[in-house]
Amino acid sequence: MNNKFQTTIKNLSFALVLLASLFSMQASALQMNPLSVVLKPSGGGAKQSFRVTNESNKPIAVQFSVTTRQQVNNKEIRRPADKQFMIYPPQTIIPARSTQKVRIEWLGAGKIPREQAYRLIAEQVYVSLDDKEQTGVKMLMTLVGALYVQPNGMRSNVQVKAVQRHGNKLAITLANTGNRHQLMRFATLTLKNGAKVITLKGKQLAGLDGNNVLGGATKRFFIPLPKGFVNGRWTGTVKYPR
Repeated sequence: MNNKFQTTIKNLSFALVLLASLFSMQASALQMNPLSVVLKPSGGGAKQSFRVTNESNKPIAVQFSVTTRQQVNNKEIRRPADKQFMIYPPQTIIPARSTQKVRIEWLGAGKIPREQAYRLIAEQVYVSLDDKEQTGVKMLMTLVGALYVQPNGMRSNVQVKAVQRHGNKLAITLANTGNRHQLMRFATLTLKNGAKVITLKGKQLAGLDGNNVLGGATKRFFIPLPKGFVNGRWTGTVKYPR
């Protein structure tokens, strides 16, 4: 390997590290709190506020939008839903090291039979705020939060529908037949095959624990193959804090 080639490789490696660092800095420059907003279909709860913080040393222009959110075949399907909400302000310029309060209001039906899930998106847009010509790489940030319109009395009901070995992983299919979403935090999974019982929680459920199953959705998760697992007919039950 000649010196010129070695120098090229070193320069390329440095550039990749620098680019990764820039992406990391950009990703942390814009923050949204809370990342999950719950609205009621009517009354005072039909409007809420959230905050977007610019932690960088330069002003950032941000626009807001809402999409639907469906879990289909382990994919998230999104479609525009801005007409169902009012966001104020819809666009804003957040000064450096400051926070902007944003209000969102549900404009849809006052009565809905089940929780409706959406995505709340804050997207940086490029606006030249300097007189000088802008040069270099322009990396724009996008924050994606959870938004729910949730009537009173909604409940989740997550059940294990299938347990299948998948190489060195175990595929667990969960179905939420309830009418509201469920975060599978601190879940406990119990597997049974005849007299053999395996109970899993915490790191044993990596890939499942902490994930979200929307109301009416079915999702497949892959977890580490448990110790003592043998091929055969397994059933499962899952418990989780509501």
